[in-house]
Amino acid sequence: MERESERKELWHQLDKESDRAHEAFKTFMYLPPAQRSVVRAWREWSANSDAKREPPYFAGWARDFAWSDRARAHDHHIEVIRESGMEEAIREEAARQARQVEQVRGRFNELIAITYERAIEYMEDDSFVEQLRPADVVQILKLHLETTLKLGNPTSEAPDSVVDWSEDEQRELDRILDEIDAEEAQEQSEGASSNDSEGDHSEENTEEAG
Repeated sequence: MERESERKELWHQLDKESDRAHEAFKTFMYLPPAQRSVVRAWREWSANSDAKREPPYFAGWARDFAWSDRARAHDHHIEVIRESGMEEAIREEAARQARQVEQVRGRFNELIAITYERAIEYMEDDSFVEQLRPADVVQILKLHLETTLKLGNPTSEAPDSVVDWSEDEQRELDRILDEIDAEEAQEQSEGASSNDSEGDHSEENTEEAG
């Protein structure tokens, strides 16, 4: 058993405290604080639940070895351990959640990259290009320009930020848009001519039939 010269805490066995007295004290100390009393400790220690009061020697141990003060010191020690354990549990949970968030973010970025690659492969396919309308080309061009702006300037927050083009870049962009508009107008004109031609043939067939 530890003695006063070796003990580290108040609830450890004291120099003049016998083994029996210390065991009796531990019975007292481990009682719930709200129910802690010398007579209750005696009932527990002696296994006599009907005892009305503790014997004098038992009460002397409680008095001489400051059971109440030592038990309160032990209560405080347990509370500190409990709080420390709760703080550690909170830190571990926070770390676990942070790892989960990072995994989700990594997976999301991976899916974005895969989706981008597949979209590019699809748009590079000849069958996709053949189905494009001029309006689709304009929309894709706009999306490309907006994406380029965002990737080139991560601090940009406004979704409608204006691209700062050089004069040569602006002229080239205008040229591309003019070509697209001209092609769309030509297609519309050819479509109208085709409809007119079909209408004439329909009238001729009706007259012949008459």
